[in-house]
Amino acid sequence: MKAGQATSNCLHIRKSHVRARRSLFIALATILVAPALAVSATSPATAEPNSGTQWLCTPDLTSDPCDLPSDTTDLLTGEVQPPKADSATEKPVDCFYLYPTVSNQVALNADPAASPEVQSIARFQAARFSDVCRVFAPVYRQVPLLGLPAALAGLDDPLELAYGDVLAAWNDYLENDNNGRGVIFVSHSQGTMMARKLIREQIDPNPQLRTQLVGAFLMGGNVTTAAGKTTGGDFANIPLCTQQGETGCITAYSTELIGLPSLFGNSSYDLLSTRMGLPNGPGFQVACTDPALLSGDPQPVGVTIPSAPYSFGIISVLMDYTTLPEPLPTSTSSWTTSKGRGGGECVDTNGFHRYRIEMTVPQPINELPLFDTHLLDINFGLDRLVDIAAQQTHTWQTAGR
Repeated sequence: MKAGQATSNCLHIRKSHVRARRSLFIALATILVAPALAVSATSPATAEPNSGTQWLCTPDLTSDPCDLPSDTTDLLTGEVQPPKADSATEKPVDCFYLYPTVSNQVALNADPAASPEVQSIARFQAARFSDVCRVFAPVYRQVPLLGLPAALAGLDDPLELAYGDVLAAWNDYLENDNNGRGVIFVSHSQGTMMARKLIREQIDPNPQLRTQLVGAFLMGGNVTTAAGKTTGGDFANIPLCTQQGETGCITAYSTELIGLPSLFGNSSYDLLSTRMGLPNGPGFQVACTDPALLSGDPQPVGVTIPSAPYSFGIISVLMDYTTLPEPLPTSTSSWTTSKGRGGGECVDTNGFHRYRIEMTVPQPINELPLFDTHLLDINFGLDRLVDIAAQQTHTWQTAGR
């Protein structure tokens, strides 16, 4: 393709994306605002305390959404990767997964149930890590998307209830399942907000638990540090990861394409952190760690997702928009890697510190207004994140912990 033709096509695609974003913004406003107003106008009911941890994923379950086989078809190369042998007894560390905002409920807090959309996101984000670790994922009474405006407006009870479930599940895991094993945290969005608070209050001040922290992937949730530092925000002792194989550290970033202002990357505009009592404001910098550096693999990566469709709901509609006009990648394997490839780097655009994706083998990717490419934070280069976890596990084991 000639350069002039390519430029013309890019401009046409960009204009189409702008029109699509405007239409989506109007649709989102219509879908979210009216139900959210109805939710916020309702007095919060007194929530019943949880009778015990309800596990979405745990080795004790014979089948759960984190047990997905790892066989994968690459749509760019046509290569099919066979599934890896799986044995929980051979995995020396555990993963503690906290899922993002996915509930379709019109409520201040979701029911404590493994709904179809919760199971779908566990497959998308956590199941791939099961090659490295035993996965523990509690169900928690998160604030649904339609309930977030009420929480952001100042209603603290829903977030406190959600965090109470997470803290109870963590203590349950420590008491009954951990037995001194290493732990890797995997979280996204609201799940990362919960993980930030949990690690800040329960692990960062505890020397013994810090030695058991293999790593933490706190994605798309505005982890903070002091400006230009690896600590000094959320955590006083646990730093950001800065080199390959480093353990006891945090991997964190939010992805974007074109540098528009959003809910991610700038601590001064992080209302949810304020509501959860987490550090935020102009004195802090939102973390961005380069996954290519931490993995030692600078090769372009694709988007890797389960081939089975995501459960229908708000998130599935937004996922479909992210790849318009093409459908989400799929194949006959359990997993599919997209034909597109890209790299990236951490950039600071007008105070927004994020991981900017640069596609080298193009495919349609559309940003969501105010959310950037939030839905791709984990799945863009998913295997690279899993490889970081594997290298951290090897280092942690070698150290004899």
